[in-house]
Amino acid sequence: MKMVFLINSMGEGGAQRVLLSLINEYLDLGIEITVISLAKNDLHTLPKIVNKIYLRNKNESCRLYETLLIPYYAWKLKKYIELKKFTTIQSHLFRANFVNLLSKIFYAKHIVQLVNHSVISRFLKEGFSGKVNLFLIKRFYAKADKIFYISKRMQKDFLIHVEGIEQKSKMIYNPYDMTKIIEESKEISEHFIFNPSTTYLITVGRLISLKRFEDVLLTLSKLDSSIELIMLGDGIKKVELLRLAKKLNITSRVHFLGQVQNPFFYIARSDLFISSSSVEGFPNVLVEAMICRTAIISTDCVSGPREILAPTTDYTYQLQEGKEIAEFGILYGIGDTKALKESIELLLADRTLRVNYEDKAFEQSKQFSIKKISKLYQEAYFQ
Repeated sequence: MKMVFLINSMGEGGAQRVLLSLINEYLDLGIEITVISLAKNDLHTLPKIVNKIYLRNKNESCRLYETLLIPYYAWKLKKYIELKKFTTIQSHLFRANFVNLLSKIFYAKHIVQLVNHSVISRFLKEGFSGKVNLFLIKRFYAKADKIFYISKRMQKDFLIHVEGIEQKSKMIYNPYDMTKIIEESKEISEHFIFNPSTTYLITVGRLISLKRFEDVLLTLSKLDSSIELIMLGDGIKKVELLRLAKKLNITSRVHFLGQVQNPFFYIARSDLFISSSSVEGFPNVLVEAMICRTAIISTDCVSGPREILAPTTDYTYQLQEGKEIAEFGILYGIGDTKALKESIELLLADRTLRVNYEDKAFEQSKQFSIKKISKLYQEAYFQ
């Protein structure tokens, strides 16, 4: 049995972690794996046994340049499909999905499967690049053989905006290797020392506008000085965030640690996990925080947080302002720093509520186990 995956690169991102988890599970089952990357960035190291193909032997460039390269990538992919006789290619992330689809338009004879990790309504607010992405999705997605979504709300979002894809659509949540995450959370890091007298908030993700990390910095500036923030990730907003921290006089309380190999060490030792995004697909870090037994505060953004933290509610509902004491964490309205501050103070003051969240959320996270989810993807791949 052979499986072939296509992705932008194995650099930073939740989709990369999802794919790596699936790959490790399939290797244990004796399946031969090939990973095709548009560009070369191996932050997430693939096992040596995996067949690796780079359509361009360079790191990713700016988004516009990578978009312009889509026809080039598609043509190269077509050549590999013919050479290696690939029958099915499952792609992850929009750019890789466009390349997968376009290669078929270039008369590559293979089954095209697309895995989406973000809603498309985000493109309505992203100017020219958003219009380009929307055009490509509406023009080509109906040509795919199967389309996967990682949350119910994401699937609904696609079906509202794109015609001719309903019969090809399937929702499968992201998988998590709980055993591996728990083991890594217990490892010791020499790069950061947690002060037992300090309270730590933590955020994880690329430092980009969609993550709204400035909201967390603004909130931190209004909290007690014994509270500090750990920020894991890198990106184009880093310099701006550093300037904001300096302006708010909280530079000594914010730890920009960049990309780290083991984020679970930091998550497990932090007091609260904060997700401040304006848009998410199915935020892996929320489930990973649940597995690490760290209480969560998250924006009620489209599309995944409500399905993770308040699964018994109407997943189409979205909190506009204020906070909601949900089943497995606290949700707050996007950009509502007052509600974020109140949520942090509530959980830090009410230890019983915080511990209850840690325990209940850990049990809830078991529904996303790698064994269960990988089987669904495997069955869909070979159907």
